[in-house]
Amino acid sequence: MLDMAMSVVARAKIRNALKRQESIPDTWATDAHGKPTVDPRAALDGFLLPIGGHKGYGLALVVDLLAGLLSDAAYLTHVKSWVDAPDEPQNLGHFFILIDTKRLGSTSWLKERMTDFASILHASPPVDSNSPVIVPGEIELKKMQRYLREGVPVDQATKVLLDHYASRTA
Repeated sequence: MLDMAMSVVARAKIRNALKRQESIPDTWATDAHGKPTVDPRAALDGFLLPIGGHKGYGLALVVDLLAGLLSDAAYLTHVKSWVDAPDEPQNLGHFFILIDTKRLGSTSWLKERMTDFASILHASPPVDSNSPVIVPGEIELKKMQRYLREGVPVDQATKVLLDHYASRTA
């Protein structure tokens, strides 16, 4: 499974920089006029830059077409922010591709190939020796295992918000 933003960074990283009153790299977003910005507030009012330049822009549009427009959900600027409008539905869409791998070969065949695939990646020399080559989802799986053992960390502001909404009556 690969779940990722099609932008250089997720909007949450920009919101976190704003909370910490820190600037952001000018390669993350533009302001509302399309100019690169280091101001997280201007970035939130502007546009997140796509991964991979113009090719990433094309991929981002395809993802938005499949998960938003064609699934009859919100797309582009129609997606509401849960931060700015927590009581309004975001109308997010999803797009899944399901492949019946049994039509491709046996379970043991696929397991052998997937294990080899991951082994080749793990054995690749990393650019930074402190950051080994990993496969998508590895970080999240390790984090999930830690959260299952230790619980999910929640900052105080989020806890207050969760308590507020949990105590509301319908």
